[in-house]
Parts: sequence; C-alpha cells; structure tokens
Amino acid sequence: MPRIDSSGSSSHPLETTPESSGAPPAAPKQGEPRPSAPAARNELRAFEGASSRKSEAPAKTSTARNELRAFDGPPSRASESPAKAPTARNGLRAFESASSRTAESPLRSSPPPEKAGPPVSAGELSALGGRLRPPASKDVPEEVFQGIRSHLTRSLTDWTVSAADVRAVHGALGALPPGPYGAALERMERDGLLRAYVNAQDAGSRRAFLEQAEGKGVLQRSKGEVGPVDALGYPAVPDFFVNDARLPPAMRDAVNAHAIDVGVGFYKAHGEYLVRYALAVDQAASRRELGALGPPRAARLSESLLGLDWKDPARKDYEAAWKAGIGRPKSLNLTFQHVTARERELSGERAAGTVRLQGKLGAGTDSAQWAVKGSLDTRGQRELKGEAGVTLRSGPLKLELSQDTAGKKEATVKLDLGLVELSLDSGGAQRVAVGLGKALQAQVTLNPRKAEFEGGISAKVKADGDQAGVEAGFSMKGLSAQRARQAVDPGHRGVFQQPVELEARTAWDDLPRATRAAYVKDGWNQALWTQALAR
Repeated sequence: MPRIDSSGSSSHPLETTPESSGAPPAAPKQGEPRPSAPAARNELRAFEGASSRKSEAPAKTSTARNELRAFDGPPSRASESPAKAPTARNGLRAFESASSRTAESPLRSSPPPEKAGPPVSAGELSALGGRLRPPASKDVPEEVFQGIRSHLTRSLTDWTVSAADVRAVHGALGALPPGPYGAALERMERDGLLRAYVNAQDAGSRRAFLEQAEGKGVLQRSKGEVGPVDALGYPAVPDFFVNDARLPPAMRDAVNAHAIDVGVGFYKAHGEYLVRYALAVDQAASRRELGALGPPRAARLSESLLGLDWKDPARKDYEAAWKAGIGRPKSLNLTFQHVTARERELSGERAAGTVRLQGKLGAGTDSAQWAVKGSLDTRGQRELKGEAGVTLRSGPLKLELSQDTAGKKEATVKLDLGLVELSLDSGGAQRVAVGLGKALQAQVTLNPRKAEFEGGISAKVKADGDQAGVEAGFSMKGLSAQRARQAVDPGHRGVFQQPVELEARTAWDDLPRATRAAYVKDGWNQALWTQALAR
C-alpha cells in the first residue's frame, strides 16, 4: 500500500508500467523493428500529418495509457501496412482533409460534366475507332466565313448574288457542325449577309436551306397529314416550319415565304381535286353512285400552322402577309351546282340554269301527225326522239293527244283565234303563238310547274289536207317551287344521305312496291340494299 502524504500527492504512481517495476524490457524478435520509447503519461503531442504516419514502422508499439493525441482522421486503408498496431486508448488525432485521402486512393474522379463533351452512341464510337473526339467549338472558321462573305458581297465586277453563289453558300454552311452553323447564321445576320442570301433564293433553294437548318437543329417542323386523304386525291395538309421568334429576322422572313409557297401549292392541289371530283360526278350512272362519292371537301389552312406565338409582336404582320400570299381557295358553289345538275339528270329532270336549243320536224294530216324532236343543252345533254299523235277538232278548239318514243304521253288543248293561238298541255305549259303571215308563227311558252321558259319560231305548209312543218327555238330552265322548298326543308333527304328506310333497317322485301321501283331508278337493288344493311 503506497504512502499518501499530507499534500494529497503520492510519492509513487498509483499504477506502474512494467518498466517501473524493475523488470527489463523484452528484447525484440529478429526481423522486427525496435519499438519506440513510450511517451510520458498525459503527454500532448503535436499533429504529425499524413506523411509522418506513412513513414512509421508497420509494427508500431502502443503509447502510454491515457495519452492525449490529436485526432488525425480515419486511416487510409490503401497506404496502411497489413499489421498496423492500434494507437493508444482514448487518443485524439486531428481530422485529415479530403484531399489527403483522395491522394492516397488509387481511384480517379471523373471530369466535370461541362468538360466531358457531348454524349456519343456506341455506333459513333465504333465509327471513330474507339476514340472520343474533343468537345466541338461554336466558333466559325474564319476562312469559311470569309468565303461566305465573298459570295454574298456585291461589287462593281460582281454586282449581283447569282444562283451559283447561293449554291456555294449552301454548301459552305452545310459543311459546318451544328454549333458553328448557328453561330454562322447569327454572324451573317449581324453583317447583313443573311438577308442578301435569303433574297437571292428561289422556292427550291429556300426549301433546301430551311431543311438544312432543320437538320442542324436550328429549325423545327410541324407535321401535317400523310398521303391523300380520300380516293379522289384530296390533298393532305402539308408540313410547315415553325416561325420561332428566336430565329434571326431574315430567316423568319424565309420561313414565312416558304409557308406562302406551301399554302399556294395546297390550294392548287385542291383545285385539281375539284376537277377530278367533277369528272367522277359526270361518270356516276345513278343517284346511288353519286351519293357514294360523298360531298366535296373544302380547303382549309389555319394560321396556327405557322407556329407563331401569341405574344410574338410580329405575329399579326406574318399572318397578314401569309394570308395575302396564298390567296383564297376555290369555292365549292360551282361543284355543288354540278352535283345538283347531275342529280336532276339522273332523276329524269333538267338541271336548273341550263339553256337548251331545240327543233322539231313534222308531217301529217288534219287528224294525225308524226314528228322528230331533237335538243342540245349547255351541259352537253343531247336528246333525239320520235313522236306521234292524233288531233280532234270542234270549231276553234282542238285536242291533240301524243306519245313519244320514250313513253311519255301528253294532251294539249288549243284555241285558234285566227291571228293568235292559245294552248295548254297536261304538263302545265302555257303557249301563245302569233301569226306572222300565212306560214310563220312566233311563239312563247311558260311552264310555272317546271320553271321553264321557251321561245321560237315555226313554219307550216298545208296542201290538199296534208301538212308539213318545222320549229326552232330555245328553252331556259329555272328552279322550280318544289326544288326551292326542298332546299330549305331540314327533313329533305339529299343525295349524300341514306334512304330513310335503310336507316330504319327495313329489309328490301318489306318495302312497298312503288318505293322499291323508285329506289331501283336511283340505282339500288336487293343485293346492294342487303350489303348496306350489313354495315
């Protein structure tokens, strides 16, 4: 038991190390480094740093217990020896910076993203032979730009920008990568060269230039429709380049000029479609075939196809220039009139608005007549038929009964007043004829029911009870009251609408006989009706 003096301190330490007990230290084994002498108890040692620890022996002995040492951070496993001795218990070591540990690690960090260059696909890497190309520069090579300038600058010896100059500039720009390409356009805009380049382009070279800019990532394209829309070749809505407000002004003008070219081409193709539609209407053999064509389609191009932003201050100017440049499409009024006229012809009626030249050559007696009639109208419809009839007389009144080779029957009542002759037939035609001598007559006919007006002149020669005559005149067809009512009747079934019985899923055999006969005249039969019901 050690002695404790009055001052509170002991003349001997509370615990002694093996060295203080008088026993000699154990000799180190062969091949091991000599252990360093232990530091004094409670000794404070300065920060040794990473380099000092690397130079320590692999078998470092422990320091005195309760020694306070500065914390030197977590050990670097890559540089430590496999048999490093632990430090003294409760030792404090200084924190080592991340740079010192990074230097000890064998792994390298990757370069920052801004210096890593553009991404490269496996195909591009194979084409480059496994070597990455350095990041592309956006600077325009000076010799290339000066070459562009030489083609777009006017002088006394070269006072115009020719088509060859345009092709040369197009080739020089096409050889630039995307980055320098955009920089070249911006520099050309600042120097006024882009305006000269655009103004010298025709429609083909302008399109090639814009497609080149699209390929370089400068322009965007709004996709239209693909291929003809129907069997008659209605044109598909074309593609348009987006007129972005961030583009150079001269390039925006080129984009709008190209949009005008595209719009004009679309309207031209639509006009050709209407011609093909009219030919198909003329070739329709029945109302059913005519209705199967469907109504003609109008040409519509919206300003939204230009891709102009609503906040773009130049939007209204570009839209106005585009509308004025493309003009207006052909109206469908004439096409619908063509359809209506053909429908009337297929129904056995004359088309409204037509003018017909007609003639008649006849012979007979006072009680029987034979005649041949012929006509040709402004739609090219021709007609030639024979007619035969009988006449019954009673004073100034005459009754004529006739039938033509088409099976049409007609009855006419005439009142002969000498100089003037009045007549009315079963079809509603009212006729007034005025004599011009013994053989000639001028006549006017009005048919309110059919909306027809006729005029002409006739000559008749009589001898010994026999007679011969000739007539020549014209006939104009208007819109009848019945057709006018159908035009405004919402319940009227047009040629492009299916029959009411077909929509009601009525079988062909269940139709009344008169209704079936009318549909047969329109081109329907039992097989077609059954096919339509199956859809």
